[in-house]
Amino acid sequence: MDVANSLNISNTSVQTGQNASQNAPVRKNEGSLFKNQPAGTPSEQTISNALDNVGKLVARVLDDLKSASSLSKAEQILSQAKDTKIAPNLASELSDLAKSLEAEAAQNESPEIKSLALKLKEFLKPIADLKAGSLNDQIKNSGVMLEANLKDALTPEKLPSSVQKLLSDIKNLSNQNLLSQILTLNDESLDNQNSFMKLTSMLEKASGDAKNILDNSNMKTLLKDVDKLDNVAKFLDKNFSKEQSADAVKSQIGKMENFISNLSEKVANLASEKLNQSAAFSSNHKELKTILENLKNDLKMLNNIGDEAGLVKAFNEVSDVSKDGSLQDKLQSAARRLAHSLSLADPEASTAKSDLAESKALLKQLKLATNDINNITTKSGSEISNVLNQDVKSTLLNISEKSQNPQTVNAANKMISQIEMHQMVSSLQGGIQTYMPYIWDGVEGGNVAFKQGKKDKFYAQIDLNFKKFGQINVMVGLVDKRYIDLSVATQTNEFKELILSSSSELKQAISKLGLIVSNFNIKTLPKVKLNDRFKNFGGLDVGFDKKI
Repeated sequence: MDVANSLNISNTSVQTGQNASQNAPVRKNEGSLFKNQPAGTPSEQTISNALDNVGKLVARVLDDLKSASSLSKAEQILSQAKDTKIAPNLASELSDLAKSLEAEAAQNESPEIKSLALKLKEFLKPIADLKAGSLNDQIKNSGVMLEANLKDALTPEKLPSSVQKLLSDIKNLSNQNLLSQILTLNDESLDNQNSFMKLTSMLEKASGDAKNILDNSNMKTLLKDVDKLDNVAKFLDKNFSKEQSADAVKSQIGKMENFISNLSEKVANLASEKLNQSAAFSSNHKELKTILENLKNDLKMLNNIGDEAGLVKAFNEVSDVSKDGSLQDKLQSAARRLAHSLSLADPEASTAKSDLAESKALLKQLKLATNDINNITTKSGSEISNVLNQDVKSTLLNISEKSQNPQTVNAANKMISQIEMHQMVSSLQGGIQTYMPYIWDGVEGGNVAFKQGKKDKFYAQIDLNFKKFGQINVMVGLVDKRYIDLSVATQTNEFKELILSSSSELKQAISKLGLIVSNFNIKTLPKVKLNDRFKNFGGLDVGFDKKI
């Protein structure tokens, strides 16, 4: 298959791992994963038909954008497209449609209509069942990705999960030079085994080049100190709930004090006349020195406590992540500030550090994929049709064709139009936007959107309208695969206070996942402003009235 097809390099695609069936025929290495093209099948007509309406809709909006007299007019057109609510609470309307189909099936004694009603019910998961894996599947099958899923289904190979993961990781590479090199494998006449061998050589060279840059950088030790700050914070989190002796606490404090003291000296020598001319560097560097000074004061305070019981108690208090200004918060904040200073002081070395980590991770995944290379199998016709059976939009299209009830057909068409509106916005904004694919009694409607930013930055946007509390808009940012930024806007102050009262539990839950909450901002906005809250889905808003 074409490497762009294999890697599915598209912001509107989702990669999912899938183990090869034991009963499926094992496919011999007749060609490279990066080379084979999907064979033509009648299902391609299905793709063409499914794309037609979306294509016309996108073309119409693009024509409007081209004729827009100003940037503000173009933004207004996009905003109107995004806010169009043909079926505002789509999950709830799917439930009503299922009931209508059941009634029609009983009246007409139609097994086919009854089957479609049961299929709709399968899509209607209660919000209590929400988990990371199930959410991925729900969004994948929500109808917004039907065409992308069909395109993927028409590729002849069924890949083991290790190979799927490898291709997904390659697709998400931030090192664009390395990605471009890997894409050249598409032009090579190599089988899978030799393609993987050549990929290994590329990754080993990329790792070596990045390591050489790091070894020759004056910032090498400081770049390592970024990881040390994070690791100390994680160590404190891990041991917070454990009973520790006074001697163990004294030892930890002593090691942290020496580390922070040495780091402060190195940071003080980092600034130069050239760097100080940069307002971004000066501001960030000042904040970094302040945080390190606060850490030194905290550790000095602990060292001055005479009795052992008092020392352990005080240490536990400053290590409690449920409270503002914990040692972990300050260590994590220092890590981010230091990383930013180093990215300005030596951008080449900072990039090399990221490239080295990516290359090593890919080499590790490539080893797993190589072991599974003989488990690549050929997809059956039933597997391709299964993509249609699992998709909401495909089911709705089927209902609109098979139902004899005009009201049912109209309801199905409305929902298809809403899904296609989400598809259009996803296409225009370069991400994924869809309805909240869960039944939630307390919510009158909601959307969720995902988008990849520059390098290792990913964003999720969640818009919900609660019956009791009003609207809430949440923007979640994941940076460097470990830092989480949360920006929340609520319609009512009551809702804001409710969230704040549980913020410590939220931070602890996120920490248990190995992630670091770097920012948590929340404020209240009137409904009119809430509707405009995240129009520019490209980054996080700052300047909230409450920061924890």
